[in-house]
Amino acid sequence: MVVVTATYEIDLHYKNRELFKQYQLLVKHKDQLEIEWKELRLDLSELTSGMSLEKEASEKALMQLPDSSKIKVLSINEDKQ
Repeated sequence: MVVVTATYEIDLHYKNRELFKQYQLLVKHKDQLEIEWKELRLDLSELTSGMSLEKEASEKALMQLPDSSKIKVLSINEDKQ
């Protein structure tokens, strides 16, 4: 009876250790997914705000936003019949 109990205890301890290893891997994977999710939300926010377009235009095409005093708004009457 003692041998059976000892064998059962050893097996239980081994399974417990294996499950804990699995748990740690799952927690690590969850943390990586959370980081990726935050990066994706940041990318989406950047894309929807228009900042990425402005940044790309200034870096790649060397475009700059003109001074507000130099901006002219033209009004065109399109009610021609």
